[in-house]
Amino acid sequence: MSESPEQTGFVAPDPADLAPLFPGYDIQGLIATGGMGAVYCAVQRSLDRTVALKILPMEFSNDAAFCAGFEAEAKAMARLNHPNLIGVYDFGSVNGMIYIIMEYVPGKSLYHSAYGLAIDPAEVIRLVAAICNGLAHAHENGIIHRDIKPSNILLDLNAQPKIGDFGLARPIDRKVEEGEEIFGTPHYTAPEVVNSPHSVDSRADIFSVGVLLHELLTGKLPADDPRPASTIAHCDPRFDTIIRRATQPIPAARYSSASQIATDLQAIAAAKVPKVPGTAVMARPRPVRAGGAYPVVRKKSSSSASMLLLLVVIAAAGAAYVYFSKPLPVKEPVPVGKQPAPPPIQPAPKVDPVELPETKPEETTPPPVPPPVPEAEPQTAPAPVLAEPAQPQAKYDVPGFFERARKIMLERVKPLVASHQASLTSNLSSFERELNLRAHKMKTGAGPAEESVESVFATWQSGGGKIPESLDSQLSDIPGADGLFDEYLERQTGFDAKFRQGIAQQADFYISGLEKQIERLKADNDTGAILLIEREIEVTRETPGYFSGLMLGDEAAADSTDGQ
Repeated sequence: MSESPEQTGFVAPDPADLAPLFPGYDIQGLIATGGMGAVYCAVQRSLDRTVALKILPMEFSNDAAFCAGFEAEAKAMARLNHPNLIGVYDFGSVNGMIYIIMEYVPGKSLYHSAYGLAIDPAEVIRLVAAICNGLAHAHENGIIHRDIKPSNILLDLNAQPKIGDFGLARPIDRKVEEGEEIFGTPHYTAPEVVNSPHSVDSRADIFSVGVLLHELLTGKLPADDPRPASTIAHCDPRFDTIIRRATQPIPAARYSSASQIATDLQAIAAAKVPKVPGTAVMARPRPVRAGGAYPVVRKKSSSSASMLLLLVVIAAAGAAYVYFSKPLPVKEPVPVGKQPAPPPIQPAPKVDPVELPETKPEETTPPPVPPPVPEAEPQTAPAPVLAEPAQPQAKYDVPGFFERARKIMLERVKPLVASHQASLTSNLSSFERELNLRAHKMKTGAGPAEESVESVFATWQSGGGKIPESLDSQLSDIPGADGLFDEYLERQTGFDAKFRQGIAQQADFYISGLEKQIERLKADNDTGAILLIEREIEVTRETPGYFSGLMLGDEAAADSTDGQ
């Protein structure tokens, strides 16, 4: 990635610089920033209420299509008024920056609060039923969210869920904009969003709710563990029925409204769902100050607790006093007069001296002197091998996202493929027809020549319908066959070049979808996933034939990034 062009990230304006642009608001501070803009905490003076002010980079205001989509998003959200939906108060443009003013929710997302955890079933019912009620209100007003997932659901100070990020929301009667179908999240996204994006309705959100329900109960996505939730988490089997119906591949087989899911969940709650051991209960989040700091909360100790602690200390002190006040056992001294006498000292045995024979030193030959060793040249210690830093683990399902994006791109290039195949077939048929005419006019050997034409072209047709690089020797005796071969091979080459050019033009669309997904992942600080998608963008831009290889099923071209 060192050779990839450096991209300048969005720099959030200082709150003091924004103040003159929003005279009706006191900008308290920056909450979060990313490639798609920045969010500030502000106080609306006229109503004395805290709001979230979101501004977007100036370059977006120059994109007419983006502005239209953003306006549609803002108007769609402004029509909604429900306690489980984040409200929109205003939107517009100032000093070349698009902005939107929303309800301020001081808590964290459901993703940050429950990722990888199995939540207590009673708490799951409370959360998902509230989400369904908010979605039902949106659907009744003709709005589809299209990207329901834990990171798009915030929890307020009372742990009440609020659906936000309607970035993919659109009125039901609005056509899908180019590129919209690439976005969304694998495993939460309904099959029709990929396979038939122009037929998507509110039941796509119901599919996502079913996935979310399974995940909250088990701590796992259905794609990772497809077993029923009751088998994994030992919860009420009625949850399985709800999940199965909500996630039916065919939209007509799902719930027809989100409120029906809420009703079925509340029926389970009415039976007083028992707490499953090992499950978590959602904690009430503490308020977040601008800048992300939490206020320190200290609990007051009760008088009974203090008295109990005092009694424990007194008891411990008493036990210690009793233990250490006991006299240590002392051995009685032995009187001096009664001490035992030491044992008598025995004299050492007498040993006669031993005469040793006189010995002369042996004459020995001195050892040979070794030749001088030349001084070794100083060696430089090998440089330590530094291990490459481990790449951060991706939390987002990047392989699933790639698979989904490529399926969508294959749908987009289907007309190109069909047109190209029709051109090849027509070219091959014309070549065969002309060659047959020439074979038929031969004075001798016309019959065998015609049979050769039929046999050779049948082989070419079964092998992909393309003319090979060299003329088959069986056709070389036909008058003018070489000239016809060169003519039709050149036509085929032109069709191939035009086709690959059309495929390559779709690569820009593919890259734009990947870049927008990166902006979404920045909010979750998923560095590992961002790096993988950036690598895919780099290879698509810099490797000739890579993208066309993906679209044409050329595994050799696509292997450079698959399996990352």
